[in-house]
Amino acid sequence: MMSPLSGKRVLVTRAREQAAAFTKLINERGGLSVEIPLISFEPRNDILKSIEVEKYHWILFTSANGVRFFFQHSTLPKNSKVGAVGTKTAKVLEKYGVQIDLLPEDFIAEGLVAAMSRYTFTGEKILLPRGNLGRDELPEQLSELGYDVTDLPIYNTVIPQGSGAALEKVADEQALDVITFTSSSTVHHFMQLLEAKNLKDRFKGITIVVIGPITAETLLSYGFHPHVVPEKYTIEGMLESLEQYFQQLGG
Repeated sequence: MMSPLSGKRVLVTRAREQAAAFTKLINERGGLSVEIPLISFEPRNDILKSIEVEKYHWILFTSANGVRFFFQHSTLPKNSKVGAVGTKTAKVLEKYGVQIDLLPEDFIAEGLVAAMSRYTFTGEKILLPRGNLGRDELPEQLSELGYDVTDLPIYNTVIPQGSGAALEKVADEQALDVITFTSSSTVHHFMQLLEAKNLKDRFKGITIVVIGPITAETLLSYGFHPHVVPEKYTIEGMLESLEQYFQQLGG
């Protein structure tokens, strides 16, 4: 049976090194992936040297990038417990041979907070090795539970060179049916580029799918409404929900 995504031109805004898996899933459904990476990652190589990792009771990873950059410059203390947000992050941890102590059902920061609320020992130290654009809510809410939290930005999230020109080109060619956003950072950078290139009106009317409610909120803050927000916060969930959306539209 032909997928409702067959022939649809889908913009993939993930980092270049993360786009291949998404593109493969789109191609398997007969869609046409248009890759324009809107985020890139730069490690902050010296920051892990500024702390004593072995002093932390918990190390909580909120992304696969956080895992990779952490293990480039540090090792996991034997007595530390490990939490992860989402199955993708968990799978990367498993590749490093890490046993995961906590994997919340909801693949968002709030799910991690809810799960950690069952383990609270006042004063226990938590390390959050993540990107510089991580939401403030996670360390704030963990602190409110009584944890001693160190929010450590071990990498920076930046806009890749050439992305603005690439967006301008697809706008000129009217070459998109779907725009995908897999993080709030991709939304922020997309909007910054649209503003810089005066392209905001050129992308109206295109179907937008986001990976989850947090990314949806970010998009709404710019006056854009997501057409599809999956219940399963993964790229597979995005495409399954997108298929259902087009099926309901009859095309």
